[in-house]
Amino acid sequence: MPVFDLIQERGSIRKYKHTPIPSSDLQTILEAARRAQSAANRQPWQFIVVTDKTLLEKLVDAAHWPDRPPQSSVSTAPTVIICLADPEMSRKVGPFDGFLTDLAIAIENMAVTAWQVGIGSCWIGAFQEDNVKTLLNIPEKLRVVSLLTLGYADEHPRPKNRKRLNDIIHYQQYGQKIPR
Repeated sequence: MPVFDLIQERGSIRKYKHTPIPSSDLQTILEAARRAQSAANRQPWQFIVVTDKTLLEKLVDAAHWPDRPPQSSVSTAPTVIICLADPEMSRKVGPFDGFLTDLAIAIENMAVTAWQVGIGSCWIGAFQEDNVKTLLNIPEKLRVVSLLTLGYADEHPRPKNRKRLNDIIHYQQYGQKIPR
């Protein structure tokens, strides 16, 4: 499938079938993360692949915010990838910590690659970092940037409501809506 079509079709999946992901597909998804661009090629990432059902159940409790219900995708996914970064290895990207941008690229590579091989995913940003670090014995210096759930979809992605291109694009300077 052409990349643009894949991007248009892909969406967050929060309900998964109980079917395990073949290791060959999982390796392809992880390889997509490894090949992501990073500022100054620092590659500040590491990933923990969690497939053990008991550990996934504990992750549901550790990850969710107390004032919100547990993430349904964490509880139903056969695989969750914990996306880590070492801030000391990263380089600034403009005024921002580069590890956040670097991991975003790697995570999106995984999500798009997963969709291409028929596997759904959902980025999880609602988690308690300290709880996840304790549960998975993650060193203090590393940051948990995101959780990525993976599995065969047991639902269709929700329709994407996107702003019109003209509402977000400017030419030459902010406010200029017509190309010159």
